[in-house]
Amino acid sequence: MNALAVLVAVLSATLVACGTDVDLGGGGGEGGLDVTKCGDLVAPSVDAGCRACSRDASDCQANGCYGGYWCDTTSVDCHSAPLTCP
Repeated sequence: MNALAVLVAVLSATLVACGTDVDLGGGGGEGGLDVTKCGDLVAPSVDAGCRACSRDASDCQANGCYGGYWCDTTSVDCHSAPLTCP
């Protein structure tokens, strides 16, 4: 399972914290959690300005990174998927 899949699974899961159900969203529709963006980081499937690979390459993602990396739109650099998103 790649890092994005893990992030989606964690964010869309319903957790039990201190005996109270806490829904992190991700069910889609209005008010759902957006797992394609985290601050200045955008997911592999989102068109962004990073240029870590040739857009014609088979392993180049829409964000301009490869290997599941997320694009930082401020520094225009690729980073591993965020573990948490404030």
